[in-house]
Amino acid sequence: MRSSMFGLGCFGLSLASAVLWACGGSNTSGFTNPDGGGSSGSGSSGSGSSSGSGSGSSSSGSGSSSGLGGNVNDAGSSGTTTTSTTIYAHTDTILYQLDPKSQAVTQIGTFTGLGGATGDDSITDLAVNAAGNLYVNSETVVYTAALPSGGTGNVALTKVASISNAKSQYFYALGFTTKDALGAGTGEVLIGGDGNGELWAIDTSTGATKDLGSFGADPGNSSNVLALSGDVVFYTGTSGPLGLATIRSCSTSNGKNTCDGASDFLAGIDMAAMATAYSSGTPAATLNAGIYGSPSPSATGPGIGYKDVFGLGAWNGTVYGFTRSVTGVPASLVSINTSTGAGTLIPESVSITSGWSGAGVTTTVTVSIPNPPAPPK
Repeated sequence: MRSSMFGLGCFGLSLASAVLWACGGSNTSGFTNPDGGGSSGSGSSGSGSSSGSGSGSSSSGSGSSSGLGGNVNDAGSSGTTTTSTTIYAHTDTILYQLDPKSQAVTQIGTFTGLGGATGDDSITDLAVNAAGNLYVNSETVVYTAALPSGGTGNVALTKVASISNAKSQYFYALGFTTKDALGAGTGEVLIGGDGNGELWAIDTSTGATKDLGSFGADPGNSSNVLALSGDVVFYTGTSGPLGLATIRSCSTSNGKNTCDGASDFLAGIDMAAMATAYSSGTPAATLNAGIYGSPSPSATGPGIGYKDVFGLGAWNGTVYGFTRSVTGVPASLVSINTSTGAGTLIPESVSITSGWSGAGVTTTVTVSIPNPPAPPK
């Protein structure tokens, strides 16, 4: 089910490297975050091995380790290391994996274990923490997701908590912040985005939510607001914690939000404002840190050139957007230029009839994405 207010869905990238480590920590704001741990799965070659959960371990030399989403092979005395990474993506009901080098997409399996009630009958997004644990959400519930042991097959869901917020909005976007991005000792915090474009911190133990703010007014159209189009993702950037979002301009006239613009926009998330909102309990006036490709703080710019960009992710220095299928336009994968903000179509190796719905990115990823230009005044 999609929001009648925004037609909102989400997609992102799960760059789940097997080089995983604990990124837990105490939470000084009363929210419980999932504990970190070692990578799941095991493997061996030569004299080295890595296995287990909890804190995890690996030995050097000629060994290899495998875990959730990828593997790393240590060449031993040669001193070279090769890392392969899996990108997870999904529709409302099926999980896929994407090779970021070949861009080949293959199906993993169908989600099983959804509650089936209204607001809990399809998956809207996916997030991966530093330990490689997969979390997914429907509009009203957060689940953990277990990958099939054989590589393909059903993806079993286990309910973590029901989620709701004070504004009675359903949840669509999902992503973990990087460790302590919202303050010392906060660890990784699960962030959800709702149908009004508001971002919320989610307690993974109780489902309790804390309002962090929205993206504020459209600087180029005073009668519109900048609403969340589909996804939020968090990385370690070249100058610290980096948050990205796809947003769009929406009218609030007649008590209804209408989002009929020709393009979505790639925006930065103001991580300092989010951290202040998290610690103080007062939502930020705006979380918009600036729009990529904007000619000035008082304008949004031309945008991505695609609308309904419900998914977002990055690999090295490239930002990717994934669209939902709309009338006359099939689901698309685009690369987004961080200088111009424009998207370029990338041919896909699989046909997704209904469009992409969600995914997530592990918080251990470091990307070379520049900060956005100056935010609106």
